[in-house]
Amino acid sequence: MAFFFGRSPELVDPDRALPGRTEPVLPNPRPHAVLGTPITGPWREGQKRLLIGIGCFWGAEKMYWTMDGVESTSVGYGGGVTPNPTYREVCSGQTNHVELVEVVYDPEKISLKELVRAALEAHDPTQGFRQGNDVGTQYRSAFYADSEDEAELIRGWVKEYGQSLIDAGYGPITTEVRAGADYYLAEDEHQQYLHKVPDGYCPHHSTGVACGI
Repeated sequence: MAFFFGRSPELVDPDRALPGRTEPVLPNPRPHAVLGTPITGPWREGQKRLLIGIGCFWGAEKMYWTMDGVESTSVGYGGGVTPNPTYREVCSGQTNHVELVEVVYDPEKISLKELVRAALEAHDPTQGFRQGNDVGTQYRSAFYADSEDEAELIRGWVKEYGQSLIDAGYGPITTEVRAGADYYLAEDEHQQYLHKVPDGYCPHHSTGVACGI
Protein backbone atom coordinates (compact mmCIF):
# COMPACT_ATOMS: atom_id res chain seq x y z
CA MET A 1 0.00 0.00 0.00
CA ALA A 2 2.95 2.31 0.57
CA PHE A 3 3.58 2.34 -3.17
CA PHE A 4 0.14 3.79 -3.87
CA PHE A 5 0.03 6.38 -1.10
CA GLY A 6 3.70 7.10 -0.43
CA ARG A 7 6.39 8.73 -2.48
CA SER A 8 7.39 6.87 -5.64
CA PRO A 9 10.94 5.46 -5.63
CA GLU A 10 13.58 7.51 -7.38
CA LEU A 11 17.34 7.48 -7.70
CA VAL A 12 19.16 9.82 -5.35
CA ASP A 13 21.66 12.46 -6.35
CA PRO A 14 25.12 10.82 -6.11
CA ASP A 15 26.20 13.57 -3.72
CA ARG A 16 23.48 12.43 -1.31
CA ALA A 17 24.15 8.69 -1.57
CA LEU A 18 25.44 6.78 1.44
CA PRO A 19 29.25 6.79 1.75
CA GLY A 20 29.71 3.03 2.05
CA ARG A 21 33.09 1.60 3.06
CA THR A 22 36.43 0.52 1.68
CA GLU A 23 36.20 -3.08 2.93
CA PRO A 24 33.81 -5.66 1.40
CA VAL A 25 30.88 -6.87 3.49
CA LEU A 26 31.83 -10.45 2.54
CA PRO A 27 35.65 -10.52 2.73
CA ASN A 28 36.07 -14.32 2.71
CA PRO A 29 33.25 -15.84 0.64
CA ARG A 30 32.65 -19.56 0.97
CA PRO A 31 32.30 -21.80 -2.11
CA HIS A 32 28.91 -22.03 -3.78
CA ALA A 33 26.60 -23.96 -1.44
CA VAL A 34 25.09 -25.95 -4.33
CA LEU A 35 27.71 -26.13 -7.08
CA GLY A 36 30.79 -26.20 -4.86
CA THR A 37 32.59 -23.72 -7.13
CA PRO A 38 34.17 -20.39 -6.11
CA ILE A 39 31.83 -17.40 -6.18
CA THR A 40 34.59 -14.89 -6.87
CA GLY A 41 37.20 -14.56 -9.59
CA PRO A 42 39.69 -14.70 -11.07
CA TRP A 43 37.71 -17.00 -13.32
CA ARG A 44 39.32 -19.70 -15.40
CA GLU A 45 40.13 -19.07 -19.04
CA GLY A 46 37.06 -19.32 -21.25
CA GLN A 47 34.50 -18.56 -18.57
CA LYS A 48 32.24 -15.54 -19.11
CA ARG A 49 29.98 -13.65 -16.76
CA LEU A 50 26.90 -11.44 -16.78
CA LEU A 51 25.28 -9.35 -14.05
CA ILE A 52 21.48 -9.64 -14.08
CA GLY A 53 18.83 -7.72 -12.14
CA ILE A 54 15.22 -8.93 -12.32
CA GLY A 55 13.90 -8.08 -8.85
CA CYS A 56 14.57 -9.96 -5.61
CA PHE A 57 17.88 -11.74 -6.13
CA TRP A 58 17.11 -14.90 -4.11
CA GLY A 59 14.85 -16.61 -6.64
CA ALA A 60 16.77 -15.26 -9.62
CA GLU A 61 19.98 -16.87 -8.37
CA LYS A 62 18.30 -20.25 -7.93
CA MET A 63 16.94 -20.10 -11.49
CA TYR A 64 20.45 -19.68 -12.85
CA TRP A 65 22.35 -22.18 -10.71
CA THR A 66 20.06 -24.93 -12.07
CA MET A 67 20.95 -24.21 -15.72
CA ASP A 68 23.36 -26.43 -17.63
CA GLY A 69 26.45 -24.47 -18.51
CA VAL A 70 26.23 -22.12 -15.52
CA GLU A 71 29.30 -22.79 -13.39
CA SER A 72 28.86 -20.31 -10.55
CA THR A 73 26.42 -17.74 -9.25
CA SER A 74 26.42 -15.19 -6.48
CA VAL A 75 24.22 -12.33 -5.37
CA GLY A 76 25.26 -8.76 -4.79
CA TYR A 77 24.77 -5.12 -5.58
CA GLY A 78 25.82 -2.95 -8.51
CA GLY A 79 24.92 -0.19 -10.90
CA GLY A 80 24.86 2.41 -8.15
CA VAL A 81 27.12 4.75 -6.24
CA THR A 82 27.88 3.49 -2.72
CA PRO A 83 31.01 1.27 -2.45
CA ASN A 84 30.61 -2.05 -0.60
CA PRO A 85 27.03 -1.43 0.57
CA THR A 86 25.10 -3.58 3.02
CA TYR A 87 21.71 -5.11 2.29
CA ARG A 88 20.08 -2.64 4.66
CA GLU A 89 21.75 0.28 2.90
CA VAL A 90 20.66 -0.91 -0.54
CA CYS A 91 17.09 -1.38 0.67
CA SER A 92 17.10 2.17 2.06
CA GLY A 93 17.13 3.49 -1.51
CA GLN A 94 20.18 5.63 -0.76
CA THR A 95 22.81 3.76 -2.80
CA ASN A 96 21.23 3.56 -6.30
CA HIS A 97 22.29 -0.10 -6.54
CA VAL A 98 20.36 -2.98 -8.09
CA GLU A 99 19.98 -6.41 -6.50
CA LEU A 100 22.01 -8.52 -8.92
CA VAL A 101 22.89 -12.10 -9.72
CA GLU A 102 26.38 -12.66 -11.07
CA VAL A 103 26.18 -15.56 -13.52
CA VAL A 104 29.47 -17.21 -14.50
CA TYR A 105 29.06 -19.57 -17.43
CA ASP A 106 30.73 -21.67 -20.08
CA PRO A 107 29.81 -20.09 -23.46
CA GLU A 108 30.41 -23.46 -25.14
CA LYS A 109 27.46 -24.89 -23.17
CA ILE A 110 25.08 -21.95 -22.76
CA SER A 111 24.94 -18.69 -24.67
CA LEU A 112 24.62 -15.09 -23.61
CA LYS A 113 21.34 -14.97 -25.52
CA GLU A 114 19.93 -17.89 -23.52
CA LEU A 115 20.80 -16.19 -20.23
CA VAL A 116 19.15 -12.96 -21.35
CA ARG A 117 16.06 -14.76 -22.65
CA ALA A 118 15.59 -16.56 -19.32
CA ALA A 119 15.81 -13.28 -17.42
CA LEU A 120 13.38 -11.42 -19.67
CA GLU A 121 10.80 -14.20 -19.42
CA ALA A 122 11.16 -14.48 -15.62
CA HIS A 123 10.09 -10.93 -14.71
CA ASP A 124 8.09 -7.94 -15.90
CA PRO A 125 10.64 -5.50 -17.34
CA THR A 126 8.06 -2.75 -17.82
CA GLN A 127 7.56 -1.92 -14.13
CA GLY A 128 10.39 0.52 -13.53
CA PHE A 129 11.47 0.63 -9.90
CA ARG A 130 9.52 -2.40 -8.75
CA GLN A 131 8.61 -6.04 -9.31
CA GLY A 132 5.12 -6.77 -8.05
CA ASN A 133 4.93 -5.88 -4.35
CA ASP A 134 8.71 -5.40 -4.17
CA VAL A 135 9.03 -1.64 -4.58
CA GLY A 136 12.30 0.28 -4.74
CA THR A 137 15.07 1.34 -7.08
CA GLN A 138 17.00 -1.84 -6.18
CA TYR A 139 14.37 -3.94 -7.97
CA ARG A 140 14.77 -2.37 -11.41
CA SER A 141 15.42 -4.48 -14.48
CA ALA A 142 19.08 -4.46 -15.55
CA PHE A 143 21.82 -6.24 -17.46
CA TYR A 144 25.43 -5.24 -16.83
CA ALA A 145 27.89 -6.78 -19.29
CA ASP A 146 31.68 -6.93 -19.20
CA SER A 147 32.09 -5.43 -22.67
CA GLU A 148 30.34 -2.85 -24.79
CA ASP A 149 29.98 -5.40 -27.61
CA GLU A 150 27.99 -7.68 -25.28
CA ALA A 151 25.95 -4.75 -24.00
CA GLU A 152 25.05 -3.77 -27.57
CA LEU A 153 23.85 -7.30 -28.32
CA ILE A 154 21.70 -7.27 -25.19
CA ARG A 155 20.22 -3.87 -26.08
CA GLY A 156 19.05 -5.30 -29.38
CA TRP A 157 17.41 -8.31 -27.72
CA VAL A 158 15.78 -6.14 -25.07
CA LYS A 159 14.39 -3.81 -27.74
CA GLU A 160 12.99 -6.78 -29.66
CA TYR A 161 11.33 -8.20 -26.55
CA GLY A 162 10.03 -4.75 -25.65
CA GLN A 163 8.04 -4.72 -28.88
CA SER A 164 6.61 -8.15 -28.06
CA LEU A 165 5.48 -6.77 -24.69
CA ILE A 166 3.86 -3.73 -26.31
CA ASP A 167 2.07 -6.04 -28.76
CA ALA A 168 0.76 -7.97 -25.74
CA GLY A 169 -0.62 -4.82 -24.11
CA TYR A 170 2.23 -3.92 -21.76
CA GLY A 171 3.90 -0.53 -21.46
CA PRO A 172 7.42 0.37 -22.61
CA ILE A 173 10.28 -1.78 -21.42
CA THR A 174 12.42 -0.12 -18.73
CA THR A 175 15.44 -2.44 -18.69
CA GLU A 176 18.81 -0.77 -18.16
CA VAL A 177 21.75 -2.18 -20.16
CA ARG A 178 25.35 -1.06 -19.91
CA ALA A 179 28.90 -2.30 -19.65
CA GLY A 180 31.42 -2.01 -16.84
CA ALA A 181 29.25 -1.70 -13.73
CA ASP A 182 30.81 -2.31 -10.32
CA TYR A 183 29.69 -5.41 -8.42
CA TYR A 184 29.81 -5.94 -4.66
CA LEU A 185 29.03 -9.29 -3.07
CA ALA A 186 26.09 -9.40 -0.68
CA GLU A 187 26.36 -10.80 2.82
CA ASP A 188 26.82 -14.56 3.31
CA GLU A 189 23.22 -15.16 4.43
CA HIS A 190 21.98 -14.01 1.01
CA GLN A 191 24.26 -16.29 -1.01
CA GLN A 192 22.29 -19.30 -2.31
CA TYR A 193 19.51 -18.23 0.05
CA LEU A 194 16.86 -20.61 -1.31
CA HIS A 195 19.19 -23.56 -0.82
CA LYS A 196 19.66 -22.58 2.81
CA VAL A 197 15.98 -21.65 3.27
CA PRO A 198 14.06 -23.88 0.82
CA ASP A 199 10.67 -22.37 1.73
CA GLY A 200 11.97 -18.80 1.62
CA TYR A 201 10.48 -15.84 -0.21
CA CYS A 202 10.57 -16.45 -3.97
CA PRO A 203 8.16 -14.22 -5.94
CA HIS A 204 7.39 -14.80 -9.61
CA HIS A 205 6.65 -11.84 -11.86
CA SER A 206 6.70 -13.32 -15.34
CA THR A 207 4.47 -11.62 -17.89
CA GLY A 208 3.91 -14.92 -19.70
CA VAL A 209 5.04 -13.30 -22.94
CA ALA A 210 7.48 -15.59 -24.75
CA CYS A 211 10.82 -14.10 -25.70
CA GLY A 212 11.52 -15.09 -29.26
CA ILE A 213 14.96 -13.56 -29.65
